[in-house]
Amino acid sequence: MITIRDWRPSFDRDRVLPAAELTFVVAASLLYWTDILRLLFPGEGGEVSATFRLSFFVLYGIAVALIARRRDLAWAAVTATPWLMCLLALPLLSTLWSINPQETFNRSIAVMGSSAFGIYVATQIGQHRTLGLLALAATIAAIVSLFLILAVPSIGITQVEEYRGTWKGVYGHKNGFGQMTALGAITCVLAVLNFTGRDRAIYLTGFALNMALLAGSKSLTAQILVVVCLVAIFAIGRFVGAIVRNALPIALLVAPVLLWIALTFSVDDVLQLIVLFGKDANLSSRLPMWQALMPFISERFWLGFGYSAFWNDGTYTVAIISEQLHFRPYYAHNGIIELWLGLGAVGVALFTAVLARFVYLSIHLLVKDGRNPIYLLSFAFAIIMILQNTAESTILLRNSMSWTLFVILSVCVSVDARGRKATASSGGTVSPVDGQSGKPVLLVV
Repeated sequence: MITIRDWRPSFDRDRVLPAAELTFVVAASLLYWTDILRLLFPGEGGEVSATFRLSFFVLYGIAVALIARRRDLAWAAVTATPWLMCLLALPLLSTLWSINPQETFNRSIAVMGSSAFGIYVATQIGQHRTLGLLALAATIAAIVSLFLILAVPSIGITQVEEYRGTWKGVYGHKNGFGQMTALGAITCVLAVLNFTGRDRAIYLTGFALNMALLAGSKSLTAQILVVVCLVAIFAIGRFVGAIVRNALPIALLVAPVLLWIALTFSVDDVLQLIVLFGKDANLSSRLPMWQALMPFISERFWLGFGYSAFWNDGTYTVAIISEQLHFRPYYAHNGIIELWLGLGAVGVALFTAVLARFVYLSIHLLVKDGRNPIYLLSFAFAIIMILQNTAESTILLRNSMSWTLFVILSVCVSVDARGRKATASSGGTVSPVDGQSGKPVLLVV
């Protein structure tokens, strides 16, 4: 038996964290948020170095040890997110049918370790503190990136002819730089709205830096993404309750517009729109690559080739794709296609269920408490996950804040929704400020 305070750890603001633990959270968040370890300890032949692997394995071990310290909270997270836990276990299970079992096993440990850090943060840090620490990491990442751009342009500015002059800071590619600065800007602006004094000044600086760096990346997709998310937070998230209550008349107004677009827009119109936004008509060779990958999806439709096994050097899959495209791709540039290649229709179905529940709970909790910054961030991040994975692949992405943050927010909203339901069924009331009931409620887990 545990109390509602333990059951809903995302509102646990009273527990004092030791300085060493706070330092670990910020340092780990910074490593997940950037490519700094890859830049400091580059491997050979495109592979990561032993120091890189060891550093992250240390992070995994610390996260698991911290989770084990408060096992009740970890179990609460597991029982509140069963579909997410199944999805996290599937990469390791895919070792059984992978075309490269050793690589699948190694990378499965990495994605599970990254997810363990997310579970630890969601269950033991506290919602208010989590937002602040994430925004602090995003601010530090922006400062380091600005330093590299100004002081070490050979690292901070892209030197490859195709993208020469674009900023990439402490990242390997300007697109990744754009995505993470967009996410950093969104996180920091929510922190600005929910902190005061010196903290607010720090996060305001982080927001300004991330927006400036985003402009320098010239990543149009990320720039559009941050605008959409900021509009969603301020124009939709704050009024989502009214939108849900008036869903029918809104749908009746919007449906004719969507129907008109579907009936009048041709493929050529879509391609012209893509070109208008600065992209070539085949999406930088993505369209021919997706077409070439379809036969492989059919070949192993249900279970795929094993997590992260499809693109390994020396496999017949890469040889065939490279011959057809006349260049060597390293991933599918689409989250669903990449997931289907690795874990088949089973993996796609599991992720779809997890994402659908995440979207539903984010909106449901926003209706209950439209000012909660974690719910607003969850709402915005649901949009990010959907749009980002149309041209990139961040689903089950190891050692990356893109996936780690999805785990953090999924656990937060799932545990909170379950806690609210338990509180309501017991006859308690929920405060609009911190979500705690007036009296402790005993729950059996």
